[in-house]
Amino acid sequence: MPAYLTKFQNKMAKTLRVIDSFFVMELGDTFTLSEDGKYYVSEHNEEFHKNGEDNSLNSAFSSTFRISPEYAAQLIKDGYLEEVDVEPSKKNFVNVFDEIDNLIDRYNTELVNLDADLAGEPECLKVEKHTVLTNLLSVLSHLKTLRK
Repeated sequence: MPAYLTKFQNKMAKTLRVIDSFFVMELGDTFTLSEDGKYYVSEHNEEFHKNGEDNSLNSAFSSTFRISPEYAAQLIKDGYLEEVDVEPSKKNFVNVFDEIDNLIDRYNTELVNLDADLAGEPECLKVEKHTVLTNLLSVLSHLKTLRK
């Protein structure tokens, strides 16, 4: 394997996710680096089965899309793919109850500033946002009570 390719692959993640559709790839599809490291591969398999009184319908579709690491890097640069960190990192840990507290504070602030933020807007927008914020706060308050 050429040295430039080995160096190139060490920089990129083993999994890439589609963030903007291209060719046959849809938003959220993934590519995984092959065992030999020569390609990023995306495989799709779909089957359809229907059994009726008169007949039985079956179909299957399989596809494999391969791209080189160099092309993958270009697609990342062009905004079609992103690298995915498949191993959870401890630095990304967020305590759900801390996040609930943060959201409660944020929504309460939005509720207090509702009139100022929506000055000049139709009253129905203010009522709608008030209702949404109140409902979100109710749900978050309930979830907060589930802490053991």
